Amino acid sequence: MATISIWRGYRNRNADSDYEIVTFVGSEIGAVRFSDADADIQYRVFRSENESVIIFFLERRDYDCEAEIYEYPNLTAAEKDYAFVLKKAGVI
Repeated sequence: MATISIWRGYRNRNADSDYEIVTFVGSEIGAVRFSDADADIQYRVFRSENESVIIFFLERRDYDCEAEIYEYPNLTAAEKDYAFVLKKAGVI
């Protein structure tokens, strides 16, 4: 397993970014990306060393980026909120 760093909050090319970095030991088990003319949306799915499932959501519009991190105790719990994403990412 690798040490993984992801972030949550708001980032842009100006100085008004507000984010924090979260680091954990785990591995990426899937990813999916949705794009259109206005936004690039990405979901990355990780499994931590204690078997929890971490979903990293990133939305990019031009230079503005917003990210969230969602943690679930297991895949079954994550599936209740993110079944569509987990299927598209090839996790379930």
